[in-house]
Amino acid sequence: MTPPLLPEPLRALRDAWLAAVRAPRRRAMIAAACLAITVAMLVARVGTTRGRLGAAAILAACAAVGIALRFFERRVFQDPARTIERVAGRVEPELAARAIRALSLLRPEAARGASEELARLHLEKTLAALPREGVTRGATRLGFFLGALALGFAATNIAACASNPWGVVEGFDILIARGGVAPLGMAWLSEPQIRARPPDYLHQDERRVHPYEDVELPRGTLLTVRGTPVHSGRRLLLTDGTAEVPFVDDGTGQVVARWPLAESVKLRVVARFGQTVIPESQETAIESIPDRAPTVVLEGAPKRIVLAGEEDASEIPIHYEATDDHGLREVHLVMRAAAREERRVLARLDGETKSDRGGYNLRASDPFIKKSHAPIEIRVEAKDNDPITGPKWGASEAITIVPPDVGEPEARRLAAFLRLRDALVDALAWRLGHAVPTDPKERREFLDKEARLDDDGNELLDTTLATSYAGVRVSGRLAAMLRGRMRKVKEAVANQARSPSTAAHAAVVKATERIVLVVDAMIQGQGLKDTRDVAKELADVADDLAVGGTLAQKPQEKKRGEQRMDAAVMVLEGGGRSMRRLGSLGRDLGEIVEMDLLRVARARGNGDLSHTVLAAHDLAARLRQPDPSFGARGGRPSHAGGESGGGRGASGADQDGEGSDVDQAFNEAAQDLERLAAEHAGHVGKVEQALAGGSSDEDLKALSEEAKKHAQKVRDAARPLPTVGGGSDSWTSKGAAAREHAEQMARALEQGNAADAVQSGRNATAALEEAKRAAARERWGRFGTESGASEKTIDEAKKNLEAELKWAEEKLDELRKKAAQRAGPELREHGDTEGKLAERAREIGKKGRDQEMPQSALEALRGAEEAAREAANALKQGDAERGLQRQREAQQKLEQAREALGEGEGEGERGDDGDRALSQDHTEIPKADAHKGPEEFRKRVIKGLGQPSGGRLKDAVKRYAEGLLR
Repeated sequence: MTPPLLPEPLRALRDAWLAAVRAPRRRAMIAAACLAITVAMLVARVGTTRGRLGAAAILAACAAVGIALRFFERRVFQDPARTIERVAGRVEPELAARAIRALSLLRPEAARGASEELARLHLEKTLAALPREGVTRGATRLGFFLGALALGFAATNIAACASNPWGVVEGFDILIARGGVAPLGMAWLSEPQIRARPPDYLHQDERRVHPYEDVELPRGTLLTVRGTPVHSGRRLLLTDGTAEVPFVDDGTGQVVARWPLAESVKLRVVARFGQTVIPESQETAIESIPDRAPTVVLEGAPKRIVLAGEEDASEIPIHYEATDDHGLREVHLVMRAAAREERRVLARLDGETKSDRGGYNLRASDPFIKKSHAPIEIRVEAKDNDPITGPKWGASEAITIVPPDVGEPEARRLAAFLRLRDALVDALAWRLGHAVPTDPKERREFLDKEARLDDDGNELLDTTLATSYAGVRVSGRLAAMLRGRMRKVKEAVANQARSPSTAAHAAVVKATERIVLVVDAMIQGQGLKDTRDVAKELADVADDLAVGGTLAQKPQEKKRGEQRMDAAVMVLEGGGRSMRRLGSLGRDLGEIVEMDLLRVARARGNGDLSHTVLAAHDLAARLRQPDPSFGARGGRPSHAGGESGGGRGASGADQDGEGSDVDQAFNEAAQDLERLAAEHAGHVGKVEQALAGGSSDEDLKALSEEAKKHAQKVRDAARPLPTVGGGSDSWTSKGAAAREHAEQMARALEQGNAADAVQSGRNATAALEEAKRAAARERWGRFGTESGASEKTIDEAKKNLEAELKWAEEKLDELRKKAAQRAGPELREHGDTEGKLAERAREIGKKGRDQEMPQSALEALRGAEEAAREAANALKQGDAERGLQRQREAQQKLEQAREALGEGEGEGERGDDGDRALSQDHTEIPKADAHKGPEEFRKRVIKGLGQPSGGRLKDAVKRYAEGLLR
């Protein structure tokens, strides 16, 4: 039979033992658990993965031990034998062993042949024999030991926490961290301060930022975070969640970290423990304000300008205004056409100017526009001064320029001359068919008709010459010749009106016939020239067509090649149409372009790109030989292909006739004038060299010693002026220019070069005048709030500079007088030469009157002749100063005469080189013994540098010459 679980005497002993042991044992277990938790938290505080795993293992082990002890104790007190061993085994081992044997008698295998009642009675007596007091005494000793153990655990725990009070909390926070960030925030800095210093280029003061508040700051601001650590020994960092900046000790008990602001961030202070951070609970949100790109407003943009439209678009005004929030560096005019781009600097600024406005006059004859066949985008772009992320460009809206077809401007110009010729022919036909009437009334009507025809012809001529044909104008020389011929007609009509007669009417008819012949010859010659120019331009387009066909044969370049071919075909089609309006040669070549484009289209349609390329090359080769396919007499051999037959080509412009003779005589007179202007300019230089050579070394040395003192006075006078301008139209810009001129004057004085010193001094005073006007405008523009200090500075500098300039002018006069006395014989020779040049000017003027030169050119020649004669007389008399002055005046008049004849035709023709005729004069080829080597070249450069020079470009010329010597 089975004994009861715990007999009553044993249950009483157990309760007595537990009463003495339970409380100390619980305290010991709690103290041990707390110590284990503390140790686990301190291990987790390391922050590494291994440390956190170790802490978790300690906690798990602690929990497992507690559960195991609980389970073991329950099993012990459910078994009577183990209960006897636990409560009395150490106090009364013999009695405990006897009780266990007595207990064993109740087992079924031991109860066979024995009385169960006797066994129970024996067990009760044995259990009653166990001393209760002894069991209680043993339990008390065990409780004391457990209490002492609990006290030790508690003391150890308290000591660990006292040495690192926040360590356990930090360890717990780290233990439950996710993603390397602890979930519970902690305060790491007391009384934190944030100072923000904007980038230097903004010129803003440092400011204070309130921690934990949202704030907006310029990009590039340097943030300085400072504070006192709440807990020492922590590795504190400033982070935005991605980057980290460590705090360092500043030597005053505080820590500091500096954060350069780039993008918008949310900054926190964190403490790093290994791979884990514990952040502060609050953050400072900072919005980064980037330096915006400049804003550029282009007047009238966006808009589209068709150069071949009815409206005159010969000049395209570009007016812009560029602004930036901090400062501008450069403003560019940008022109883009397909893959081509060109940039032109409109303004260079100091980086402080926040606004700039200006303009640019873009001509339709601009080389970039002339070379472009695709639409051109015109923009104004401005660059700011951002050193943080790099300068940024701001662009305006675009003005799109649609260029005309190749040859369209020339065709329009030729059509205008055809209309002019038709009108002149109609006038000539009327004059040939009408004689001077004898009846007074009819005579008045006749003269009124003549006057109207003359006025209409002059008006049509002026319109023809003044009109811009999609960027192309009539050349200046041709316009001068036609106006001269028309002036003859006008004079003949005026003579007829004063004294009507058959002879006077015949003179009108003759003058009209001559201008008709001239215009007709010009039409033929101009048509031929324009056709050849257009043909050569289209030849380049045909080459581009061939290149596109070659690219299209490559699979990876097929689309690009097709686009290139389409663009080239479009240009060739338009050019061919325009060419057919340029006369007989133009019709011939225009038909060839049309036929070859059909060959190209047929080959492309069949997918035969090889033959497409071949046809394009054939067309380019034919256009580069722009001669008639079938010509007449007097022409050059034709280079026509098989499709156009052979023969020799000629043009109507090659034939002889009165119009061609007039043109040739006019060109000869113009070339004579050009040669005279060049020779006279050289002669002026020789006179200047003669005067320079007349100065003695003693005079120059004496001047140099005295001039050095005045050079220092010039620098002192210019020292208050600004060194850098604040804008192209500000007084500081003009003042900086005046200071630069004053510095040049001082250097010239130190070198003993009085002429350069005087010129630079005059430039400096002129710049100061402009600076004073600009300062006055700025003062009034600011409603008179300025004190006028800038104007006082300018006045003082000008007063001192004028005194030094007066001294330099006096010394220069003295030197020139002495030089003229020494160079007297040489000056007389130069006077004779000047007289001969004056005679040549008179002869050219006489020839020009016969060839109908413009009145302005004749007047300029007359003035040049008079000035040259006066210069000759002055040089012969030894008055070098007056002679040189009159020489320069004569040279200026010669240049005016050249301009009146349209020497710089500029936009009269297509191409970069203009329409300036090449000189037909014989050019001397130097002999072998005339060769001058590098040493001779160095001597000539050094000699030239030693001579006085003037003009705005003298410093640039000097630097260039010195560079040649190097």
